Formats: sequence, structure tokens, C-alpha cells
Amino acid sequence: MAAEKTPDLQRSLKGALILPGPGVVSAEDLVAMPEQIWRALRQKITDGFKGGQHGFSATCMFPGCGGNVFISEKAKGERRYPYFAHREGEGLGCPWHTHAQMSLEDARAAQYQGNQVSPAHEFLCKELARLVRLDKRFLSVEIDKTYVEGDGATHGRFPDVRFKWDGLPECVLEVQLSRTFQPEISERGLFYQSKGMPLLWVLHGVEPKMENLPTAFRDVIHRHKLNAFMLDQEAIDASERQQTLVLRCLILDADWKLSETLLVRFDQLTFPDLGLPYYRNMLLPNLSEIRQRRAPWATALRALMKMDIRWRENNLDIPEVTAAFEALPVPFPALGERYVFARLMAVSLTILSEATRIVGAREGHENFMYHRMPNLTASLNHFLQVRDAQQSFARVIEILTSRTAVHGHLNSSVEVHIMRAARAWPDQISHSHPMFLMLKWLIPEVFDDVVREELRLAGKLPGWATGQDTE
Repeated sequence: MAAEKTPDLQRSLKGALILPGPGVVSAEDLVAMPEQIWRALRQKITDGFKGGQHGFSATCMFPGCGGNVFISEKAKGERRYPYFAHREGEGLGCPWHTHAQMSLEDARAAQYQGNQVSPAHEFLCKELARLVRLDKRFLSVEIDKTYVEGDGATHGRFPDVRFKWDGLPECVLEVQLSRTFQPEISERGLFYQSKGMPLLWVLHGVEPKMENLPTAFRDVIHRHKLNAFMLDQEAIDASERQQTLVLRCLILDADWKLSETLLVRFDQLTFPDLGLPYYRNMLLPNLSEIRQRRAPWATALRALMKMDIRWRENNLDIPEVTAAFEALPVPFPALGERYVFARLMAVSLTILSEATRIVGAREGHENFMYHRMPNLTASLNHFLQVRDAQQSFARVIEILTSRTAVHGHLNSSVEVHIMRAARAWPDQISHSHPMFLMLKWLIPEVFDDVVREELRLAGKLPGWATGQDTE
């Protein structure tokens, strides 16, 4: 993937190691990512730093440094540019550390000029509490009053607005006026999630066109699945008419452009087990579109198998295969590359076919690799023992067999063959390899951590893609 040049953007680091995935990410790779991707990565890193179970760790790649880092951002025109930076107090001796950062406490003090609660903040909290009381299910409400105890080393919280309606879990409304730091956003979300208390951020000062949003607002909106919630006069009027809490909801599209604005009742929101409430999940992938991406490859491989179950490079000039390659965002022009990628798709779709059969979505198992092999275990073992570039896919097969329903249904010999192939061919294809990137595009339910997580959180991950995430 070609890295985009970042005009006039100072970066503290040249790269970071992000675990458990995606591994090594250079500053250039980071800049080249779509905002949806790097912002999700930014949030996973912060969640991991704050102790979140599914978070990532990120450390400086400079030899001998290893300090904790995060993804910061800078606006230039209408574009947001991400860059790596050391956390406060980290990497002070690192050559990539360009400046000392203000402490979080000092930054907060400067932000509010010593006043943690502004008049606008206080007004909005009181209005929200008043509107909450209108609902016939109302049981209780408190404004910045009751301390919610922390667990162990975690300090507690004073919610801006804490309320309870009959039939809903106790909820928290936090009013965000200007800058709330990403660690604070992460910390609050994880804290209230651990208490089983849905948290909704109510933004104030957001421009109706949603242009050039500040970092803090963008982080919150992304956590709400590209929904921005506000309390304006129209929402207040609607709340009084309907006798319940109504908020203005601005829906953004994948390019962070305003898609729709509407009034929604609080009880119309979805309250997921993990993550913040939302009205419409704009981050949720379209599974039908994803399946359509794979369809040309199933057609191409079936055509190849009809010609010769041991198809070779000279079979790839048939129309079905040409169409499958032309549908890829990054086609492979060299015949040798095409042959390698076609074999990679053959093993991948064979595993998906078996996983689909296991969960009962289809009768029978379609083998795109070797028809004469009696089962998937035999097919994979045969594939992995061929001493050529096929062995560079060992780690890919490990991901496929661990993150799909075939997990636990294969003979242990497959794991042995994966390890042998990885040792025989140490140069395994990396997460930034063009072929791996095409797998992410064709089978994101398995290979794209962001897509997989969104589907899992929404309860939409297909049964065939269930397994044990070992990455």
C-alpha cells in the first residue's frame, strides 16, 4: 500500500509495535489508513492502556526505547492526519521524542482555567435531569452528586447525570463541552461498562455541518458508532411534547460527512453489552456486500476445478479467473503472483465452506483444493507440506482455522503441519503484504480486526466465523 506524504505534520515517532495486532506500523502506514481504521486503532490502544480486556498495547519501535505510545492527530484543512506520540513521561531519552508533553492534570486545569464545571455544563445537566423526570417510568435522577465506587485500584466517578427508569438499566449522561482527553473518554466508558451502566455523551458546541470536528468530539462520535447526540431547543420541545427524553442525533457516514439528522427518544437507542449506546450503527459492515466480493472467486475456482483438479498457471486465462482478479481493488498483474493468490483463495474458501457446513448453514463441503482428499484435515496437511510458496501461508491458515467454526474439528496433525511449514518458510506473508490486504478485503469477518469486532459487538458475526481469536 503506497504511503501518503503528510504535509507539514510533525511526528514524534517513526513507528510503533501494536499487539496483539496489527504488529509493526510505520508512521507512513498510519497516515495512509482511512480515518475509520486509524481512529478505531487509536481507541483500542487507549482502551488497552486503561486496562480494557480487548485493548491493544502500543510501544515505540526505536531500539532501546519501548515507551508506551498513542495515536494523536492534527487537522490540516478538512483532513485529519494521525501520528504516533509518546505518552506523558515516556520515552524522554528517545531520539524520536520531539517535545515534552503537558501533564494531563495541567492540561485539564488550563482547559477549564481552574473551573471544572462551566455554567453551560451545569445548565445542560439540569435540563437533562428535568427531561428525564418527564417519563412515566422515572424512578430516580441525580446530578454530579452520587459517587460510584471503583474496583480495586480504579478510582470512582461522579456522573454528570445518573438516572433510572423502570425497565432500563441505570444510565449515565456525560455532557461534553469542548476537549475531553481520549484517555478520559476511554476510562469513563470502561468504568461504566464494568458497572453495567450505559454511558451516553451529550455534545455541546457541535457545528450542524459537522465540519472539521475537534479530536475529542470525533473520538466520542466514533464510540457511538458515528452517532452524535445533542440537546438543542427542538429536542427539548420534543421531549416536553412526548414526555420523555428526546435528543438530536446526527448520523455521519463513513467519510465523516453528515448523512442525516433526526430527533430520537432515549428508549429508541440500542444498548450493547460492550461499547456505548447508538441509534444507528454506521460502522457495521454490510455482510451482503462482503459476500458479493467473494462470489467471483467461488465461480472462478469452480471453473478451474472443472478443467483440471490439479490446475496450474496455464489454466488462469479463463474468463472466470480474469473476472475475479479484475474485481480486486489491487489486481496482481504477474502470472506467478496470480497463481499464488489463486491457491491462497482456494484454501481459504475451502475452509470457509467446511466452517459453513459445521454450523449447519449448508449441506456438504465444497473443496476447491484437492477433490481426492477424504477431508479438510488431509487437504490442509497436503497443502502445507508442498515445499514452495504455499508454506508462506502457514500463519494465514492458522488464522483461518482458529477464527472459524473448523476450530476444534480438525485433527491435531494440522497444527503440527502449520508449525513445520512456518519453520520451513520463515518469511511468512505479513499483515501488510498485498495478498493479506486482499484477504482482509475479501474475508474481513476473519482477517479484519475492526470489522470482526464490530460484527461481534453487534451480535452479527456469522456462525461460520466463530472460533477462538488467537491473534
